[in-house]
Amino acid sequence: MRQNLIIFTLFALFNSCGEKPAKQPEQDAVAETAPAPTTAAEEDAIVLQLSAYLIANPQSQAEKDQNEIANYAIENVLPLERTASGLFYQILHPGEGQLLQWGDYITAHYQGYFLGGQVFDSSHRRKKPLGFYIGNMVAGWNEGLQLLRPGGKIRLLVPAALAYGEKGFPDGRGGFLVPPNTVLAFEVEVLAVK
Repeated sequence: MRQNLIIFTLFALFNSCGEKPAKQPEQDAVAETAPAPTTAAEEDAIVLQLSAYLIANPQSQAEKDQNEIANYAIENVLPLERTASGLFYQILHPGEGQLLQWGDYITAHYQGYFLGGQVFDSSHRRKKPLGFYIGNMVAGWNEGLQLLRPGGKIRLLVPAALAYGEKGFPDGRGGFLVPPNTVLAFEVEVLAVK
């Protein structure tokens, strides 16, 4: 059953997604922090759920991003949920206490990476958490963090429109830290609410 489902999924992906961009070089590879599914049945259920997000003939950037995220999640067997805005997420640890809210000032450790695995930003590298207000970050963070409680950790797969969109994030030297229309992945751990 699993083999047939994977073959069907690969066929659907090949026919529906068009040409995928080349993967980024594997620099600062991202370690998976959530436990992998333990049985073939669990993996099958995840792949089946994610396959429902694939769009046969993606036209808009949002549809292309959704396919890119679904393909990535299928390849890595990540049990993701999707919000109405198109944000995909996996709660790695829910935290404790009340849910975070718009306007909360929090400190968090995070890592941002491209779906090819290359890390483009990390508070861990700087050995200093980031302090910010929920509402002052990219839309994907603002929405996703409100799904957590203090001490929680989340994986966010953010379509371009909820990240840096058509403009990307310039590097100040004529290039881009994040190219335009790029799907991003983040792992964010909320350390404290102030």
